[in-house]
Amino acid sequence: MDRNVLPNDDTTLFICSGMQRVRHRFHQTDGEHHGSLQSCIRTDDLDLVGDGSHLTYFEMLGNFSFGGNDYEVSIDLWCSILRDLNIRNVEVHFHPSQIEHRNLWETRGFPVAPDESCVWSDGVIGGYCCELFVGELEIGNLVNPLGHSTDVGFGWERLHQVIENKTRVDQTSLFNQRLSPIISDHVRTVSILWENNIQPGNKRRNYVCRRLIRRLLRLEFDSGRFPFHDWFEQEQELREKPIRRGRRLWRKYQHQTPEFWWETFGILPEELDLLE
Repeated sequence: MDRNVLPNDDTTLFICSGMQRVRHRFHQTDGEHHGSLQSCIRTDDLDLVGDGSHLTYFEMLGNFSFGGNDYEVSIDLWCSILRDLNIRNVEVHFHPSQIEHRNLWETRGFPVAPDESCVWSDGVIGGYCCELFVGELEIGNLVNPLGHSTDVGFGWERLHQVIENKTRVDQTSLFNQRLSPIISDHVRTVSILWENNIQPGNKRRNYVCRRLIRRLLRLEFDSGRFPFHDWFEQEQELREKPIRRGRRLWRKYQHQTPEFWWETFGILPEELDLLE
């Protein structure tokens, strides 16, 4: 089974949060617990990758309870994680939306900044949320789905950033420092797509793969030592003819939308400047 795609679910291209695989269980009331390390791909912020905090591919650690009403247990889990990582209470601040949740954090010695807007929902299931920050970096949260379950989530890469005392997430030991931040991020993502046999194409997940490879081609990334090298050679050949044609027609259609150029000529938005 593809670890980054939900079976029988076309509402999302990829799994982009730790709770997606278990969200159906929040309606249960058996009080069971579940832990996970979920591989995620999120493309909404693709143009922000390289700014030091956004990633296309990342991993989410999660701990969930289903109908157990054990919010305090989840708080104690967060406390134990921070203690094990040698992160002091004064370095952390929490943003809960509920007064009773605020009191639970304060009694454990954490700075609290209430935020009534901190509510989570996936469009079907919702609940109160409490976000956890170290400095300006959000490293995790505690969600209370349906008021009786819990979802503890924390970003693996951002935890590493705090542990290793780095100013950027892509400066940690999880990333290849010989590559630029954007290249390193996209290589990680394409590697996951290759492992799951999600090949370059024109629609949905395959389009994401194509777009990432084309971005790497523009950055003159040498894919020779990677198993997906054949994809790069194929994409290089496929993009040359549309680019040549686009240059001939640029004056006529230069005011058209990026969607027009992609749907009509197969030229990606970030390739349009090659036509001028």
